Amino acid sequence: MDIIIGCLTIWIAPASLLWVVLTSKWLNARAFAVGRLAEGIAWVSVASATVATVLWTLFAKSPVEATITSAKCIGIRFDALSAIILLLVCFMGAIILRYSKNYLAGDENQGHFFKWMCVTLGAVIAMVLAPGLVQFALAWVATSLGLHKLLIYFPDRLGTLLSSRKKSLVSRVGDLCLIAAFSGIYMIYGVQDFGYIFEAVKFEDSLLCSNTWIGWLIIFGAILKSAQFPFHTWLPDTMGAPTPVSALMHAGIINGGGYLVVRLSPVLVHTLGALHMLAIVGALTAVYASMVMLSQTSVKRALAYSTIAQMGFMLLQCGLGAFHLAVLHLVAHSLYKGHAFLSCGSAVETAKKLNAKPHYAQLKPSRIWLAIGISFAIVLGLSIPFNVSPSDKPGMLVLSMVLVMALTQLLWTAMRRGQSGIAFAGTTGVAGSIAALYYLLAMVAEMMLSTAVPAEVSVAPIFETIIAVLLLGFLVTSIRFQDGEPGFLTVAYKRRLYVHALNGFYMNTLANRFARAIGLMPSKH
Repeated sequence: MDIIIGCLTIWIAPASLLWVVLTSKWLNARAFAVGRLAEGIAWVSVASATVATVLWTLFAKSPVEATITSAKCIGIRFDALSAIILLLVCFMGAIILRYSKNYLAGDENQGHFFKWMCVTLGAVIAMVLAPGLVQFALAWVATSLGLHKLLIYFPDRLGTLLSSRKKSLVSRVGDLCLIAAFSGIYMIYGVQDFGYIFEAVKFEDSLLCSNTWIGWLIIFGAILKSAQFPFHTWLPDTMGAPTPVSALMHAGIINGGGYLVVRLSPVLVHTLGALHMLAIVGALTAVYASMVMLSQTSVKRALAYSTIAQMGFMLLQCGLGAFHLAVLHLVAHSLYKGHAFLSCGSAVETAKKLNAKPHYAQLKPSRIWLAIGISFAIVLGLSIPFNVSPSDKPGMLVLSMVLVMALTQLLWTAMRRGQSGIAFAGTTGVAGSIAALYYLLAMVAEMMLSTAVPAEVSVAPIFETIIAVLLLGFLVTSIRFQDGEPGFLTVAYKRRLYVHALNGFYMNTLANRFARAIGLMPSKH
């Protein structure tokens, strides 16, 4: 069975990476046929990954490895984690390639676009299936280089060109961090394949504990890859790239930092200080980007800051040790954000058809606590049947607070729209169903990934309580920021806050000044 699973998956990444040997001129001359071929290969990859996942689930009990050398430098490692992400990447890649055929129809460089889209997808797949440190690092770098080619597809758009240069600078620093960390792991254990490393850390964790710099460099590489504060400024300015590129970047490549942390979670759990720092950076990024997102008038820029915030939440989950929830978040966010970008062109037209102009009632500021109280009651009530214990499961206290934030937003919007009685009870039922579905999916994810992530992670109740309280404070502040009532924030203060948030609290201005100082600003021709 291992041979069959290996044969089904080992060809997927090379089939996409081999596009790099074809010249753009030759591909542009037959763009229509190239688009059909690229999409066809993508859908065959989806089918092959699906069959391999089903077979592994039914018959395999351990990771399947197929490599071309005894050192396991190049090949595949197929386990629960890589199976889930492989299916996601293949499916999203097929959808994006199908969309691209019509989106770029008639463009003279369409063949060039398909070439680098396939190469980038192949690099992502190679990273997901990497059996060891060497292939992971090579694919990590190749993914960034391929994305750069896609970002500068329209070289006359200076804003996008600048953002691609800023991203390249950030990515190269992240690459160096990852290579240095991987070199340290190899120096300690003398091997580079994940299977041996994950087994070795169970019995020789003292070696990692005395070399904590390895964990810190991995965490820093993840922060840079996933556009976390303050290294995020390149992402909102890439909106001049083709929409399929935005979909691939926001639904796929930006998740690379989270995948890195989850894949190396058996190593990182021995560097708790680095994980806690990751949680702090993730929480700060989520709060910052969420506030900025609320003030944006551009659909794409709002989606960009939404991605930054969601990556913050995902890395917060990783930092707290809830790795299975981070994977669940990664999958859900990728599917949502891919759809959001591919459909953003019709967002205005859809709003016109819906004639969405809700009337908001004026409510007393104290009513917000009713929505928060109901949300807390739902979460606490469901935590019993789903056995959600913050003292036993790392991260559940903070993540339950995040769930409270989501439910409160839903209930508060319903209250402001004048719902009461049976109508509001129905909305409360919907909120309860959403919470139950989340806990159910969390149980499924924990069960599916039990063999791929550490079974035991230390719980830090005081640390989690502090983050949970800060998130509650942000919840109340953000709701008062959105509504038109003064509350404990005066109208004048809200207006000033809106202007600052609209400009991203001027982080992009500072980043552009730095870019100009080091010569990254593109010149006008």
